[in-house]
Amino acid sequence: MNIKNLVDQIEKDGYCIVPDVISREECHEYKRLLEQYYDDFSPHYFNPKGKTEYGLENKKDEKVVFNLHNKGLEWYKLFEHEKVLSVLDIVLKNGSYKNSEPYNLLNISARTPRKNAGEQQLHLDSNLPGGDFPLICVVLWMLDDFTKENGATRIVPGSHKNLTYAENGKRYDNEIFVEGKAGSVLIYNASLWHGGNKNMTNSTRWGLVLGYGRWFIKPSFDFIKNTPREIFNQLSDKQKQLLGFDTSPPKDEFTRMRRRSETFEIPDNYKLP
Repeated sequence: MNIKNLVDQIEKDGYCIVPDVISREECHEYKRLLEQYYDDFSPHYFNPKGKTEYGLENKKDEKVVFNLHNKGLEWYKLFEHEKVLSVLDIVLKNGSYKNSEPYNLLNISARTPRKNAGEQQLHLDSNLPGGDFPLICVVLWMLDDFTKENGATRIVPGSHKNLTYAENGKRYDNEIFVEGKAGSVLIYNASLWHGGNKNMTNSTRWGLVLGYGRWFIKPSFDFIKNTPREIFNQLSDKQKQLLGFDTSPPKDEFTRMRRRSETFEIPDNYKLP
């Protein structure tokens, strides 16, 4: 794996693919866990009364599992995989002070679209289009083969440099499907226009979606409040840093002054439902 080539491709096209990072057997075990988690926890999910204009909050047409960091330690192998972090260490530190400031996990979820569910609107995950330096990168672990037929991610190469959003419902001439074998990883600048395709098969298309961002960006969920103590106590310093336990803002001016801390915050006494 040539790290420079991968970094250069992300800079040029907005994405790169790293094939065969984990085995099919490992993918099968992770999928088994996801199906179990979905059965156990989805009945307890918060159910919003409304939905966004593009329906991205509407999960009825897909299976989604959130916050895998608090479900089991086996997921941390993927969170801190050396092949992935060697790329992010360049892409997400570039432009920071001495190119050395940290980044954290911002989103930890997995999804598979149900058969014949509608495709996603092309969107971005960075909250703002364009930018001189990526603020967020998404790492998509393909736990099934990703094909055009089963809902592989659609992207518009180079769109991470656009200063606009994708038009609602529009198909672009240079739009492509990112296909790959189970165990492969797609890494992309979160400003890249992308969206899940329709699953036209009877098979699953599980993808583990990990969003990593510069340390000052808020995560999707409050990991300090939702990490059980029994898991926190088994984490390495690197794993605690990835979850942002040292980048939580201080409670007040009597606690500390800097947003980055020299020690790790202790999580709340959280229990899964």
